[in-house]
Amino acid sequence: MAKNDQWLEYDWQLDGEAARFGVELSFYRKAPDEKHPFVCYFCCQRTDEKELTPADLKRIVALIGRCSKKVRLLPAGFVQTGNLRQYYFYTSGKDEYDVLKSVSASEKKLLIRVGGKREDDWATYFKLLYPNEVKLQTVKNREQVGKLRRIGDNLEASRRINLHVSFRTEQQRLLFEETARQAGFAIGGAEYHSEYELPNGTVIYRISTLKDEDIDALTVRTVKLAQKLDGKLVYWDCNIVPKSVKKRI
Repeated sequence: MAKNDQWLEYDWQLDGEAARFGVELSFYRKAPDEKHPFVCYFCCQRTDEKELTPADLKRIVALIGRCSKKVRLLPAGFVQTGNLRQYYFYTSGKDEYDVLKSVSASEKKLLIRVGGKREDDWATYFKLLYPNEVKLQTVKNREQVGKLRRIGDNLEASRRINLHVSFRTEQQRLLFEETARQAGFAIGGAEYHSEYELPNGTVIYRISTLKDEDIDALTVRTVKLAQKLDGKLVYWDCNIVPKSVKKRI
């Protein structure tokens, strides 16, 4: 499955287990595609049940390429948990699924299980693969923390995190500030941006490190609090803490 500007990979959980997701973002605006109402999957695993290697993944991509020469596939994404990786495709019907099953049977070095069903609403794409606001925020966290790491930030040092949240109305902002205060956040000043779709903003504060589990927990909590009032976490920022500093508040 070729990666492009519309391909996103991110980490999340599936049934309480750490998982890696990949998704083709470009389908979102035009899905569901009524000409491709059948979802099928390849569940791929090594015969010795060890983790898939880069060479194994290349074999899988080559297999998908052989299938694509025989039937039209819309690659939607994948989910990997442990030593299993499951790829999802949308096709026009069961005839295409039968071809995929036949081609996958030629693979001898990997275990390939094929399944499929009619799915007019593309539920697998929207509910499993495509990231919601909470998942997408963790992707943004990785990008921002990565930039801070590259300039020498001590990610394990505590510091004030500034979370900028916006709402459509001033009343929603005021209600959010009270909710956030009760949830243990400090409240900063109002931020009004007339050019934004949600112009009535505020900034709230919390002390945290930039370790993945800490910044994710903080931003996910903020996103969920804002969603209750139709608001949105726009971005977060913080001061840089040099690696020479062990702790800072």
